[in-house]
Amino acid sequence: MSTAARPTFYLSSRVRTGAILVAPVVVLAGVWWLVTQVLMVPGVPGPDAPPDQVMLFIMHERGLPRLSQERAEKFLEQQVPLLVQREGFLDRFLAEYRTASPEQQKAFRTHLFDVFKPVVMRDIRQHEGLTGAERQAFLDERIVVYNRLAQLWGNTTISKGMLGSGALTPQETLQFLLDKTTEEERQAGVAYAQALRVRVEGILADPELKAEFEARIGAPGE
Repeated sequence: MSTAARPTFYLSSRVRTGAILVAPVVVLAGVWWLVTQVLMVPGVPGPDAPPDQVMLFIMHERGLPRLSQERAEKFLEQQVPLLVQREGFLDRFLAEYRTASPEQQKAFRTHLFDVFKPVVMRDIRQHEGLTGAERQAFLDERIVVYNRLAQLWGNTTISKGMLGSGALTPQETLQFLLDKTTEEERQAGVAYAQALRVRVEGILADPELKAEFEARIGAPGE
């Protein structure tokens, strides 16, 4: 072999050696990506999913948070009735929460709040943009919707004892809301809540109007 050919040979050898050394790293990186980004990502639970699967999906950082707002809302709309309609589902669901780590419990609260906040803010912003009769009609429609949701839950309640150590104190709840909302959002929320309260008081003070709303609330096909 000529001397002139040696640099090319040595360079080729180094390249082959480098490829041999790097290949396992590339393979491991690919396996790690497959495990963390595909295999460990929980699938969206269906209507027959057990409580632990639903809880895991909500808590997981690539579970509920990876869905679009629209898909996340539809998922929760599907799951909420199951909490109260499927025998033992709520108890087992909350048992999963109680036994989760503090970090998982925090993720659960945060992920749910991040989905529900835009829903509530839509009502608040729509109320802000209306006046007069349109605003009252909107409040009336929301009062009907909120009461139907309350009827769905029936006598089902969630006490602090059912949440165990994952139950927040009033101070912790307040801090959580302060951390997740702006001052402007809180003021708008208070104004909306007050408008709802005033309208509800007016409905309750008028027997005929109260009967009319009770009929509307009892007619989901409206």
